Amino acid sequence: MEPVTPARSRHLLTPLIVVVTVVVALLTVVGASSSAEARPRGYIVLSYGQHGSRVVSLQRYLHVRPASGYFGPITRRAVVRWQSRHHRHRTGLVGKRLWRAVQHSRSTAHRTVHRTARRAPAPSRGGDRVTRLNWRALAHCESSGNPRAVNPAGYYGLYQFTPSTWRSVGGSGLPSRASAREQTLRAQILFRRSGSGPWPVCGRHLFD
Repeated sequence: MEPVTPARSRHLLTPLIVVVTVVVALLTVVGASSSAEARPRGYIVLSYGQHGSRVVSLQRYLHVRPASGYFGPITRRAVVRWQSRHHRHRTGLVGKRLWRAVQHSRSTAHRTVHRTARRAPAPSRGGDRVTRLNWRALAHCESSGNPRAVNPAGYYGLYQFTPSTWRSVGGSGLPSRASAREQTLRAQILFRRSGSGPWPVCGRHLFD
């Protein structure tokens, strides 16, 4: 039997080393690829086809009207526009950065409501100042001017009242079943009590 010399041993080991190196490299690439594919899923908060209150918050932040609570094509286009403005990948998926912006906006709006409520104007005798505000513009922003508008998230009518707020200003039944004139009168009552705070996104249009 021929003895294995050191040179022959090195010659035999070389292919084995090459094979091991290739296998390790392939495993590294596969692992990195799997990690790259898995990681984005953890960053996705909302995606196409979802529905619920979080989608409503997203739609209000992106000024999608009506805020139906369903993540459809209009909402996805609004997300892509936001991503383009903020130099993000235009995936149409809501990641953590956009969701943090939504939450910050909600927190700011909540504080604004409380500040506005504290400095709400006292009722005027004839209500002239209130009636001269741009209620048409507010209604257009909230419901596209449709007195029968119904948002699945629980908002109704021209000014997107919730049933509880509607009752608190003297309404009965659903706001969307009342006349446009009654809806405007009750919106004005609400304004006298709380200012524009109940409409944190569209309230600014009252002063257009």
